[in-house]
Amino acid sequence: MNAAFESGPKPGVEDTRVRILAATRELYATRGSRGTTTRVVADRAGVNEATLFRHFGTKQQLLDAMLDYYAGTTNFAEILERVRSLATIEEQLRELGYAAIDNLRRKEDLIKVSMAEEFTNPEGHSCAWRAPTEARRRLTDFFGEKIATGQLRGDPKWLSRAFMSLFFSFVMARGIWGDEASAREKAVAIMVDIFLNGAGAR
Repeated sequence: MNAAFESGPKPGVEDTRVRILAATRELYATRGSRGTTTRVVADRAGVNEATLFRHFGTKQQLLDAMLDYYAGTTNFAEILERVRSLATIEEQLRELGYAAIDNLRRKEDLIKVSMAEEFTNPEGHSCAWRAPTEARRRLTDFFGEKIATGQLRGDPKWLSRAFMSLFFSFVMARGIWGDEASAREKAVAIMVDIFLNGAGAR
């Protein structure tokens, strides 16, 4: 048998890893980090604890891997590349707004738990903010490009913070928005208009 083939991953290894991560997310979203025990995760994923530890090492490494897996920034880089091909700054910002809302809604459960646990376990859950921090860095660079070409003005760091905050509050503070929380297109149009033009009377 070919030695390279023998040393490669066994069939189903990635499948097992993804099952464990999915079980971890499900438990973390309802029980938090303390209630997400490796024994219960292993049971939920249909593996034994030894298999879980072989894949992830420790419980904290498992939680970090789960948060990285479900809250990664790879797609944000791809979105920015796609956005650059759009004709106007307004179209570009609207596309970023749609992506921000959709992305936040996909991981809303993880964000809520991470925010709740930030004060009780800040070091253990700093990983939860790696993806948003990287997204903000990329958005800051994007706004810097727009300032350099005269399409925007201001400090790119504060512009990215303000832009992200608009959509973060829209998704995460649904109770404040009421029925408007379902109006994705309307919300993006209004928020982008405010971002570009302000709300002052002309």
